[in-house]
This record gives sequence, structure tokens and C-alpha cells, in this order.
Amino acid sequence: MSKLIHPSGGLGGQFGLIWAGLMRLRALHARLRLVWPTWLPRTLAPLLALLLGHVLADAGIYPPLLFFAALLFAFFAAVLQRWAAFGAAIGLESLFNSIDSVKQAMTDEPLVARDLWSASQGGALTSYLNAEIIGWTLLLLLSIAIGLYYRPRLRIWRVLTGAILPALLLSRVFAPPGVNGYANALIEDGLGAHYLSYNFHENVRQNGILAHLYQTAESVAVPEPGPHDFYAVTPLTPAGTTVQPDIVMILCEACFSSRDERFVTPLADLRRSGFVQTSVVSPVYGGGTAEAEFEYLTGMPSTVLPGIDYQNFAGAYRDGARTLVSKLRHAGYRTIGMHNFYGSFWKREEVYPKLGFQETHFIDDMKWEEDGWPADALMYKRAQQVYAQQPRGGHTFMFLVTVRTHGAYTTKEGDGGRGDYETRLRQSVTDLQRFVKAIDAQAKKRKREVMYVLVGDHKPSLSKAFHDAGVFDAGFFRSVGSSNADFQFALKLTPEQQGRRGEVPLFVRYGADKQRAERMADQAAGRPMFCVPAVVSQQLPYRGQYFDTLASRCSAPAEQMTVAAAEGWQRDFPRALFAERLF
Repeated sequence: MSKLIHPSGGLGGQFGLIWAGLMRLRALHARLRLVWPTWLPRTLAPLLALLLGHVLADAGIYPPLLFFAALLFAFFAAVLQRWAAFGAAIGLESLFNSIDSVKQAMTDEPLVARDLWSASQGGALTSYLNAEIIGWTLLLLLSIAIGLYYRPRLRIWRVLTGAILPALLLSRVFAPPGVNGYANALIEDGLGAHYLSYNFHENVRQNGILAHLYQTAESVAVPEPGPHDFYAVTPLTPAGTTVQPDIVMILCEACFSSRDERFVTPLADLRRSGFVQTSVVSPVYGGGTAEAEFEYLTGMPSTVLPGIDYQNFAGAYRDGARTLVSKLRHAGYRTIGMHNFYGSFWKREEVYPKLGFQETHFIDDMKWEEDGWPADALMYKRAQQVYAQQPRGGHTFMFLVTVRTHGAYTTKEGDGGRGDYETRLRQSVTDLQRFVKAIDAQAKKRKREVMYVLVGDHKPSLSKAFHDAGVFDAGFFRSVGSSNADFQFALKLTPEQQGRRGEVPLFVRYGADKQRAERMADQAAGRPMFCVPAVVSQQLPYRGQYFDTLASRCSAPAEQMTVAAAEGWQRDFPRALFAERLF
């Protein structure tokens, strides 16, 4: 073998050394091709970039985050060009994180899988769109478009790896528990992604948004009948006389006014219209109207069963479920439910008949032409028309759900959106006062009395404004800032703080006997919202074991009920009771 180094050294010798090194690398590359195909680095580069980005962004290695990020990339890479799949994976995960941040800021509840499946709820999201959500959506759509344009040839290994994520999701949703156990063992034991079903905030923080969405995609079991001790307490029988008025119950969207001077709003004007004001405790904050509505109509806590009850169990409720509505229906009332938005929203058009409503009206029956959330006057006008059609000798129950004051609220001069909120609320209150006058006039002609019960479904998503006004002090939050989105509630609130956060106004009006309205307000004061139907039931001559027992339980001291609420009500309201009454 001839020497490559020039005898005289210098540049020739150096060139010879470099050449020798290149020859050795070429030989090594030829050997590596046998076990390391040339296409592999090109395939792995986007995935490695994605995982490295996660490690840097998360300041550490967290297996659940990396695992689901890799599966999401594989899903997109099955049909998209690799770097486009990289962009799509980043876009979708970041979009989920942005939506979760908005939902937590507005409602203090994390995003869950069923939020994504209920496309009918998308109308509410449009009012909360921000630059981040729009930007990540554009990145996702652009990546998909480019990826499809430069799409690779389909290969079996691409399809198989891309199918892992859909297979896991389908198994999570539809497979029996025995089959799901294998996947859970891999994800929870192998990756350490333990499902904190009792604390969704911490579940997102610990496992990442993708793992959290996978875990909350679990199928929800319908409660099963069984023994329980709900009726162990002595039922409460009404003291004094009972009445049989027409009843109008209103669930007022995000309606709030404090009983002290800290946050008085136009809603307080109802007191000049003969309403008595007190407060009850809503199960939700800033959103989740259907949960408050569930309690208002059924007299049962919405926190015992997982998720949004309407959303999860619409198809499982039995016809003739036992609620305040069905109780009134059996007593001879004509039961009417109305909402000035779409009937598909929270699946009301499916749920209402099962809860006992004989007649329902949604925005399709009203002339909605203006931009923004529909005016409450549209629903009140329809309600007046329907009430006028009722027989003179009959009894009428109307349940009305407003929507005009739905968030989000436009911030001006750092007010956290309070000005926009109160402007809309003022118009809603004016519409309501006109409605009450019109119904009273119709009822007088029919020689009927009318009982009005109005409750705010939840506080509006005005965390900054509440903080500035002293409704919430700094101890309620783990972070604060210049906008509502910056105010994140502490992960662990005391029972008293939870009660303060859920506090909403209750207004009662009964023109024939103001003292009765005052007694009703006193009985409901400080209690959970599900106690309100028990208070209403106590005014009527129609007895029933459930609502009389509920009235007895709701007569406990408000402080005692606050502690029970923080524990979730499972001991007081067992799942078997839900099966007995609703399923």
C-alpha cells in the first residue's frame, strides 16, 4: 500500500490525512446503510425537533407529554409531508392549550374531551376568540394544506403508526373496562400519567393537555339503582297555607348584583319592581349554565355525576324523569320551557321533554336579526304570546333561560369588561320588567296570581372587575394581571371561598303576598341552587317525599351545607338516588 503522506510533509501531508479520514467515513457510512437506511434521519428529524421543543418548553422530560406529542405527530405524518405534520402537531396542541387557558380564565374549569365533541356548543366559543386561538388555527390549517399538497406515498408503516392514537381514543370511549385496563396500565403505570379525575386542573398541569383530553374521553357510566339512605331524615311539611299560582322561573345568564355595596348592578333595580333579593350558591363560575339549570329543575346537585349532566346523559334520561317540572305537570300545570338560543345548545331540545316539559320554544321560534347574543325581549315576547294562549282555568309553569348577557365582555379603560356587561344587563332588566308587567296584566284578566323566581346561573366572567371591587381578594387567585384571563383561581379554595365564588342572586316576587316571597328568600338564603325547587315546592299543596325531604336537608345551617358542597355531595346524594329519579 503506497503512502498517502507526502515525504516532505506540508500541505500535501495534511491533505493526505484529510483524504484518509474521508475514506474511512465513507466506509463507515456504507456499513451503516445496512442498519440505518438513508430515509430514517429525514423521518426522525421532525419528530426529534418536536420532542426537543417540548423538553425545552417544559423545562424537563415529562413522558406523558412526549408520548402523546409523538402519537399526534405520527397521526398527521400518516398522510402529510413530515415537516407539515410537525407544524400541524404543534398547531393542534397549542390550539388546545389556548382554548383551555381561555376556558379556565372564564369558568375556572379546564377543557375536557366532551367539550370538543359537542359541536353545538361552538357558538359560545366564538365570543372568546383571541389572537392566539386564531393564530394556532391558521398554523394548523396551513400545515394540513401544505402537507396534503406534498403528501407522501402511503406506506403501511406510516398508516399503522398513525392509527395508534385513534385506536387508543376509540378504546377509551367505546371499549369495555377490561379492554381499557391494558391501555391504562401502559399510560398510567408505564408513563406515570396518573388520571387525577378529582382535580382536572392538576391533571392538565401534570400530564399535559393531550393526555388530559385522552383521559377525559372516558365513557361515563349511567348510575345504577340500589339502596340508599337519602330519606333517613324526616320530611319537612309546609307551615301555614299553600297556594297554587302560575309560576315563572327564570335562569338569568350571568346575572349578578351583590347585596352589599361592592358590586351593585342594574339587576338591583328589580327590588323596585317588588322582588325580594337574597343569594344562593351556584355550582359553576363564569360558564356552565347547564349545570346550574340541572340543579334548578331537578333539585339535585350537579357535582355528583362527572362532566356536564345534560351533555353526558341526554340520551340516558328516561321519559318522565322525576323533577320539579314533572311534579307540576302531574299536578295539572301546563309546563313550558324557553330559551332565546338554539335548542341544540347543551342538548336542551333533547333533555327538556324528558324532564317534563310539554312545550318548548327556542330561537327558531323568535325573530333574531341583530348581531351578538339575542335580546331577551325576543323570548319574553314569545312567552307573553304563549301565556295568552293558555286556558283561563288552567295552571301554567314557564321556565325561561336568558342569554343576552353571555360573555365575553369588551374591556374599556381597564374596567375588566364591567361597563359592557352592565350595559347589556341594564337592557335585559328593562326587558324583564316590561315582561312582568305584561304577564301580571294578563294574569289579572284570568284572575290568576303569578309567582316569579329568578336566579343568576353563575357570576359573569369578570374576575378582574370582581377583584378590583373587592368581591374577591388576592387569596382567591394563584395569578393576577391586567385582564380577566390573567386571573387564575387558586387550585385549592377553602369551602368558604368556594361558596363566595359561587354566590349568585335570587329574586322572588309574589304580588299577592310579599311576606311569602320574603319567607321563600329567607329559606333559600346561602343554600345551594338545588334547594330553590324545594322552597318552591313547599309553597304548593302537592306533597311528595323527595322535595319534602330535600326541604328538610336544605334547612340545615348554611355553613354546614358549604362544607358538604366542598366535599362534592356524594355522601348526601348517592348515585342510586339519581338512578331512581332520572334514569
